[in-house]
Amino acid sequence: METMTEHRVMPKRIRGLRELFERLEVFRELRSEMPMQTASVFLAIAMRQGLLQRDLPDILGLSQSSISRNVHALSANNRHGKPGLGLVIQRVGPLGAKSPVLHLTKAGKAFAARLMAGDATAVR
Repeated sequence: METMTEHRVMPKRIRGLRELFERLEVFRELRSEMPMQTASVFLAIAMRQGLLQRDLPDILGLSQSSISRNVHALSANNRHGKPGLGLVIQRVGPLGAKSPVLHLTKAGKAFAARLMAGDATAVR
């Protein structure tokens, strides 16, 4: 029986869906029930490192509180002080501590590389 990740000749639209599925599986390996908002926040930061956190609500169409919660989940410690995913770091921005600049950590960069590879087993 063929698995979802095996390569074979298939229509382009199905191939695109398979590639998306493989990338989503990389997120699920990190946290099996990761919210799509958290994944979206990570991708926005990965695409535009040095982004001001205050710009994310307009970019993603989320509330500031949702952005804050998801950035904390992606950081070393979540909003409850428990271990987070350690993929993102907040640095004091040009507007002060109330508007941090967001960057990927070394682990975040490695995770982004896994996503770009599109293979849940690649670049571990």
